[in-house]
Amino acid sequence: MAGPNRFLRRFTGDATATGKSCEMAARYANAPDTGRPALWFTFTNTSTSAVTFTVTSGQYRGDGPWTYTVAAGGSEQDYFNAVALADGWYDFTVKAGGDASWSRRYSGHIETGAASVSG
Repeated sequence: MAGPNRFLRRFTGDATATGKSCEMAARYANAPDTGRPALWFTFTNTSTSAVTFTVTSGQYRGDGPWTYTVAAGGSEQDYFNAVALADGWYDFTVKAGGDASWSRRYSGHIETGAASVSG
């Protein structure tokens, strides 16, 4: 799905094909360290073995990648300070270990009402 401000969501693969049952979701909420809007990811693993998720930045950030090993039946969450670090712009791809075809891409801009720079 694509939209304004480079809003893009792309989902590929089926982790159940490799014996995993996992998913991840994204939302906007304030970051605890800056109090500014951030992109939050929740990684969920309902399979019977651990799953490692890897997050990479396609643009706007030069650091990473970030890895999260989620235990069987568990979940983890983390946030990325898009407003504080990249004028609200973000472009992240998440992959699940064990299945090269599984990925989730989140790209766009977090609006704050303030003037910003095009990404």
